Amino acid sequence: MASFNAELLQHGLNLALALLFVGALVHLARLNQRLTALRGAQSELHGLLRSCSDNVDTAEKSIARLRSATQEMAVGLGRSLDEAERLKADIDATCAAARRLLARLEEGPAPAPFIAAVPEPRPVPPAPPVAAPADAVAEADPAPKPAVATGAAEPRWVIRRQRPAAPPAPAPEPKTGERAALRFFRETFRGL
Repeated sequence: MASFNAELLQHGLNLALALLFVGALVHLARLNQRLTALRGAQSELHGLLRSCSDNVDTAEKSIARLRSATQEMAVGLGRSLDEAERLKADIDATCAAARRLLARLEEGPAPAPFIAAVPEPRPVPPAPPVAAPADAVAEADPAPKPAVATGAAEPRWVIRRQRPAAPPAPAPEPKTGERAALRFFRETFRGL
């Protein structure tokens, strides 16, 4: 019986080892499938990382170009705003001068600074008729000759005043919203 038990024990151990070996084979087969899938995913991951790196490089270059373009636009807009402020100051000065002129005109008429002397037309006496020979053919003179007045008085001068020009219409005041928007843009682009 001792030999039977030893044989039975040996067969049991062999069977247990065989089962463990089959289990290990099944587990290794599954592990191999997972490793194959992981290797495929790893190559895809390398491709994704490469494309992501390329996209980051492109984005950095684009940001640098955008930053330089923004700076150029800010400089150009700053120049435009400076010129607009200068023109606004010129327009304000012109409007102030127009308001002063309008106030002076509303105060009352001032003596005319310029008086024009215009001669009054004088009557020309008719010329005495000249008798022409009957056989002469009269030709038409294309340009009439001025009549010479003998003993006529010197021309009389009439003094006429020039009328003042109508005052220009006042320029419309800019709206406060437009001023606020202009101020906002100016401050924004100076901050850049």
